[in-house]
Amino acid sequence: MTKLRSTILISKDSFFIFCLTVLLTGCQPKLKSGSFEADLDILKNINDIHVLQTENAMVAVSGNLQGRVFTSSSKGLKGKSYGWFKRKAILDGSFKIQFSGLGGEDRMWFGPQYGKYNVFFKKGSTFEDEHMRMAPDLDTLSFKVLSKSKKKVTSEGCMKIKNYQDFVFDIEVRRSVSIMEKKKIEENLAISLTENISYVGFETETKITNVGSEKWSKEKGLISIWILGCIIPTDNTVAIIPTRGRIEGVTNYFTPLYDSRMQIKDRVVYYKADANYLNKIGILPENTIPVFGSYSPEMNLLTIVEFTFDDSPLYMNSQKTEQIDPYGGDVINIFNDGTIATAGPFGPFYELESSSSAKELEVGAVQTHVSKTYHFEGDEVYLDAIAEAILGVKLSNRVIF
Repeated sequence: MTKLRSTILISKDSFFIFCLTVLLTGCQPKLKSGSFEADLDILKNINDIHVLQTENAMVAVSGNLQGRVFTSSSKGLKGKSYGWFKRKAILDGSFKIQFSGLGGEDRMWFGPQYGKYNVFFKKGSTFEDEHMRMAPDLDTLSFKVLSKSKKKVTSEGCMKIKNYQDFVFDIEVRRSVSIMEKKKIEENLAISLTENISYVGFETETKITNVGSEKWSKEKGLISIWILGCIIPTDNTVAIIPTRGRIEGVTNYFTPLYDSRMQIKDRVVYYKADANYLNKIGILPENTIPVFGSYSPEMNLLTIVEFTFDDSPLYMNSQKTEQIDPYGGDVINIFNDGTIATAGPFGPFYELESSSSAKELEVGAVQTHVSKTYHFEGDEVYLDAIAEAILGVKLSNRVIF
């Protein structure tokens, strides 16, 4: 069995999984995704849904809901809708009260989730599940839309985020979402797209500015920009993460992890992302290459995520177990939905996640994290060349669980 960095679920933690997943997404009936057009019909219940478009590529965005990308399509209105979001909350209007857990292909949170500098628990409370909370501004603060066009939406808001040490981060957040032309996708990834492949690519830029009265410090705690994307799963979906350096294992969360769900082959991590087993893995900075992806043979869909990355020693640690180093956390995470004895599933979805490093920002200083998501749909024989060029792996040679 592959060596694991940590396993943090024991039997009494079942309630933790329930609370965490409700925090992430909220409990809802299992609503199946269909076409982009069908999802757009649901999203029209949100007043400011804006569709970015170039040729057949389409991306549904809400600037008000903190620059959230809900879903996308590579084949226009009739194409598959790739993103998972909480459809019931939009249909019944409950998202207007609390929207941090709506899901979507790209949304912004802040880390860490646990540890002495976490932003999910009040000072003095134990890390028991009933004390977990979402920062109010992430739940309810509507951003102001600064500009929007056929290709880009930019919105902004000011947030107060309090950590476990009662330090308050006063943050101006600006989120820009833009759709990419075919030429830009080819330039970014150094590939050529043929007529056999449909495509969509979008970029989110998240800028945070310290607008408080003092410098952010390691001693009082730092935060990371945490980008999460919920994607529609299939039974044979596999996440593919190329790595660097010597990698013997991954950070493991919530449940035991077996070779039937994760394997490392030639420095590539393969992880079964089928939304049938609740689990999460992480990649440390020393093993990180700032690109990863997933493949669904059922949907003939290759998904790629690129993000900005620096070799900083400061990445927020979000493990629930006792932490030796609160700044020794992950860069890449994959969350897999599933069922345990007491709860689930809650999507179904899996998440492709990246985190920025943590910075000791001076007053007025800015940190930026950019994430780029691409979907390519077509026969495996055509997707093979793209996957090999970007991930270093032919899909036809991938680990099959």
